[in-house]
Amino acid sequence: MKILSAAPRTIRGQFIVLLMLALTVVQCVSIALFIHERQRSILAALAKDGVSRIASVAGAVDAAPDGAIASILRSAESIDFRLSVDGAPLTDADGADALDYLSGHIQSALASVPDRSVGVALIDNEVASSPRPGPDGDEDGDPTHLAISTELRNGSWLNARVDTGGPPLQWAWPAFVSILLTMAAVIATVWLLVGRVSRPMRRLAENAERLGRGAAIEPLDSTGPDEIRRLTTTFEEMAQRLTKLLSERSNMLAALGHDLRSPITAMRLRLEMVDDEETRERMNNCLDEMQTLVESALALARGADTGEPVTVVNLGRMLRTLAEEMQEAGGDISISLEGDLNVKARRTSLKRALRNIAENAMRYGEEARITLQSANDVALIIVEDNGPGIPGHERERVFEPFVRLEASRSRDTGGSGLGLAIAKVAVEANGGSVRAEDACTGGARLVVSLPAVHS
Repeated sequence: MKILSAAPRTIRGQFIVLLMLALTVVQCVSIALFIHERQRSILAALAKDGVSRIASVAGAVDAAPDGAIASILRSAESIDFRLSVDGAPLTDADGADALDYLSGHIQSALASVPDRSVGVALIDNEVASSPRPGPDGDEDGDPTHLAISTELRNGSWLNARVDTGGPPLQWAWPAFVSILLTMAAVIATVWLLVGRVSRPMRRLAENAERLGRGAAIEPLDSTGPDEIRRLTTTFEEMAQRLTKLLSERSNMLAALGHDLRSPITAMRLRLEMVDDEETRERMNNCLDEMQTLVESALALARGADTGEPVTVVNLGRMLRTLAEEMQEAGGDISISLEGDLNVKARRTSLKRALRNIAENAMRYGEEARITLQSANDVALIIVEDNGPGIPGHERERVFEPFVRLEASRSRDTGGSGLGLAIAKVAVEANGGSVRAEDACTGGARLVVSLPAVHS
């Protein structure tokens, strides 16, 4: 799958790359078979013609006096058919490859002279020990030639060297043009076909991202194949049900928290009538804890609420304002801004999430160090402290509601256990994510990632 990992990431790009590879492999194999078969056909035609010519010349040489042999050979030669009388057959030379599959063509050419035996071989000039000079005195420039030999009546051998026409690759240019035309036609077809699938899927992915951020999804046109249309319709129905479910959950939490305020207030009034001071103090502590839980539940509901509009938020300005507010309240907080980054988010809910994370750092680690930096079009807000840190097996669980790593269960030391849960809900509603890591100083390190936008 290394090819897929190096290919473009889009469906259209990967389809085209894979099709080009498949077409290239198939066409290369086809060209190889085409070259091989055409070479065999050309050699068969040359061999049949050469055998017929050398048989005729051999008959004339056998009947002619010795002084006329040279003139017979010169008159029978051509630029691609050269003759010589030698002491040994050229078909037995080094590098000769006997072409047994031509035996049928040879016998057909010798039908008129059944008493003569002719051998045919293909010789590689680079391997042959003694290439014969051509008529112009230069060494034969072809990489191979066809050798045809027949024995004369006096015991010598009449040898013919037949030019095969050069390397067979030069025959493949029409096939290369065919490859290019085929690939162009296939790529154009795939480009249009995959586009009908990828466009609605891309819009579907954009809507899924908007749904994950809690933004309103855009209506989708039912286009493309039936499977894509069905997927689009199913997604829209699921999005409507999910949005309704989240809205009902938020409304339920908000109503529950609001309705609990009245009995808590009534209980506080009745508590004033209790004479025992110790009992009154204990009950008052219980009511304070209930009040904190109710307020946290309302904050959790507000964190999932999507009523606030999405705007462009300058993170540097927001973090500076947050740090000043917390410093005025006595908090030990410092910030480091590496660049000026903007994000699309709900300003109030995002600020509430960052405040919860910073307060959590100050509660458990005495101070909060906030760093803003950018990495690959992603804004990173890093909050570190000097506390005991978060164990590896607790880093996912710490974002769950009512989870506290501090075991005393005291409101003064551990809070309600909803701070990071509220922060996680708010950050994810703004299209980001939050994770826990180990800080360089040994404390906790929370990293908030948000998609950055260019101003």
